[in-house]
Amino acid sequence: MKKIYLLRSTSKNTCSFIQDYPEDEESIQGRVRDQRWKPFGDDYQPIKLELRRNDFGKKNYQFDFNSFLNPFFVISESALTALADILEPRGQLLPVITESKRKKFYGYYPTNPLSGCFDKEKSVYEEWPNGLMIRKPFLIAQNITDEYLFPIEEDISRVFVTDKFKQRVEDANLLGFDFSFEIPTS
Repeated sequence: MKKIYLLRSTSKNTCSFIQDYPEDEESIQGRVRDQRWKPFGDDYQPIKLELRRNDFGKKNYQFDFNSFLNPFFVISESALTALADILEPRGQLLPVITESKRKKFYGYYPTNPLSGCFDKEKSVYEEWPNGLMIRKPFLIAQNITDEYLFPIEEDISRVFVTDKFKQRVEDANLLGFDFSFEIPTS
């Protein structure tokens, strides 16, 4: 049985991005959740990102992945090069603005939700007017049809990856990924 992980980044020794946006504008997190895994149209404008310090108080661009704006991810050009065959068919690459002079970053938004993977019996969640508030997801392994990366229809904020995705990240020596949170499956 393949292992499934929550797609997230670490902040222990890598920095992160936050969005710098006017008060009258909705954050990118709110906008992607409103999209419900559908691609952005031509009205998307590049968002401005601000670098935050890591847990040790240092500030640098020595990372390839950031999930602080989940489910809108920020990836480096190196990550895009190493994972393009996985990322591009499963989502949307979007321009972002950073202050980095040497390293280019992109926004990535998955648009390939799977259905029938959410185990309502074993998961911990609450029903809300706009959908489910999932506290602890439990997935049905046999219904996971993607080999690498996927969100599920029931959850507008989580993206999952497989052990094959994890292996590709490790083989490419990409920095910033955290695969410590394994998702239970049946």
